[in-house]
Amino acid sequence: MNQADSRQWWRQQLSPIKQQYVQQFAQGNTAVDIGTGAGFYGRMLQEKGFQVVGVDLQPQQDYAYPVVQARLAALPFQRPFDTVLAFDILEHEPLEVEALHELRRLTGQRLLLSVPNADDALLAPYNLTFKHHIDKTHQREYDVAGLTDKLTAAGFAVRHIARRGPVSPALLAEFVRPTWLRKPIRWLIKALFKLKVLHNEALMADVYVVAEPV
Repeated sequence: MNQADSRQWWRQQLSPIKQQYVQQFAQGNTAVDIGTGAGFYGRMLQEKGFQVVGVDLQPQQDYAYPVVQARLAALPFQRPFDTVLAFDILEHEPLEVEALHELRRLTGQRLLLSVPNADDALLAPYNLTFKHHIDKTHQREYDVAGLTDKLTAAGFAVRHIARRGPVSPALLAEFVRPTWLRKPIRWLIKALFKLKVLHNEALMADVYVVAEPV
């Protein structure tokens, strides 16, 4: 599987976290889904009664709503939308300032945004990092403070920002020798994680934001 195919596969997967954000935080009657991909979240909004438009660099066929081909830094709309979805898209846009300006221009009530977490400080001492750090299509990653500052400078009030998408510490079992111990160690780590004996909010792959125009 080449890199382009891998990215396409990733975009075909429904994210429970994104689903939660759409269900909980979307406002109004109109929405634009930037980087609409397979159209999961646009359809969710449509089912909630929203008038939806999608944007994608490589639109697929058979969408249930109109989708235009465009990039984030130059969106072809004149009027704002009540809710703007921008999941996993800002990190790919070379023109970050222009992209943030477009997001602010088109956000009538609420922006729902996700970007890859840049803070891998907990992993670095073990010579590990988040997988997205090796994605050649990423122009940058974001930490909570830096992203908040950029959104504020662009004219947003950040209402909610959080690291989400936990990386399971069970991956550490892959380093256990002898190999027959991996399965019980993995089970033990998962059990401690479920019991909240093991927990660290820093070990999250993405940053999610709910922001409103000032």
